Amino acid sequence: MKIIQIKKVMKKYKKSWENQDSNLILECFTKKGIYQESPLSKPYKGHEEIKKFWENNVKKNTKNIKFKLGKCYVSKDEKTGFAEWECNNEYKIKNEKKWKKDKMVGIMILKMKNNKISYLNEYWNTK
Repeated sequence: MKIIQIKKVMKKYKKSWENQDSNLILECFTKKGIYQESPLSKPYKGHEEIKKFWENNVKKNTKNIKFKLGKCYVSKDEKTGFAEWECNNEYKIKNEKKWKKDKMVGIMILKMKNNKISYLNEYWNTK
């Protein structure tokens, strides 16, 4: 894995977030790819589960998304990538009609196969 591969897939990842495009996010992942939104959450395995998560969470409960990629790194053995990111958005407060502004910052740990993500785990925090 090379940094250029991470940046290329993250460009598409950014666009999928900002456009809330469930089909575009799937283009970032291998068919059996794993998306773990945070280390303590259930991983979404494969395109069907990833799409369901996006449809039920990102599209319904998030808006005005602005995603920014930060620095990218690759492990010495070139098997693991890391990407810093930040995201400003608004999200729907559960069981209410109100929207709240949010700023998130985090890092992704990822594995890739054929220029697509086979595993992604996000560690993030909000302000």
